[in-house]
Amino acid sequence: MLIMEEANETFLQSCFGQYFSQLKWLHISSDMTQLPESMRNLVGLTIFQLQDCQNLLSIPEFLKNMTLLMHLDINNCSLLNLLPTTLGDLKHLSELKLGGCKSLKELPQTIGNTSSLSILDLSYCKSIESLPTTLGDLRHLTKLMLKRCENLKELPQSIGNIFSLSILDLSWCKSIESLPTTLGDLQHLTKLLLEGCKNLKELPQSIGNIHKKKKLDL
Repeated sequence: MLIMEEANETFLQSCFGQYFSQLKWLHISSDMTQLPESMRNLVGLTIFQLQDCQNLLSIPEFLKNMTLLMHLDINNCSLLNLLPTTLGDLKHLSELKLGGCKSLKELPQTIGNTSSLSILDLSYCKSIESLPTTLGDLRHLTKLMLKRCENLKELPQSIGNIFSLSILDLSWCKSIESLPTTLGDLQHLTKLLLEGCKNLKELPQSIGNIHKKKKLDL
């Protein structure tokens, strides 16, 4: 494990050579605006944490080189506005946490290719207005955290295909007015959080299909 707190961009540019190819866990907190090119050598990473990188604008395409990555935590990177399409190449990724990335407006359509993903946390991503339809391809997703995605207007109908989903947190999603009818297809859903959804007018009738088998926490 390598922890780099308050590392400056110049230092990071020269830091990661071929000798770091076996590094498994990297935690960085920095004022950098972009990840250094030398990070393409980190092919052995399984855990990558970017915490409070307030000036980071985007994640480069060479993320695809980290084919063993299982946990990608990009928290409180408030200027981050773009994720690479190569995110979909991370076949072993099980957790993607993007909490507090307030400038992030969308997820790439390729998110549906991260077939091992079980936890997706977009809490406090206040600029996201919609989610890609490919979200429905995440058949192993169990937790979808969307707390305070205040500009999120709707969920895709394809969410009904995420048969493993057990927790859906939509609390304080103030712009959501309705929920997809396919919500009733989520037979493993045990917790649906809707506190603070002040513009939500009604629940779809199909939600009764879940009530027959599960207890929901509303």
